[in-house]
Amino acid sequence: MTARSATKTNHRKHQSATADAAGLATVIALNLTNMATVMASSATVLLCLLIAKRF
Repeated sequence: MTARSATKTNHRKHQSATADAAGLATVIALNLTNMATVMASSATVLLCLLIAKRF
């Protein structure tokens, strides 16, 4: 009986670790997307300011 409960516990831990890894990958992807968006908008603003400075 103990062997079965230990196996179930290990199986749950493995599933949890897999879910955590998938969640971490999702968070990393969203953070990279947000950083790219912020960089692009900041670059656009700076470019517009440089163009306006010329006139």
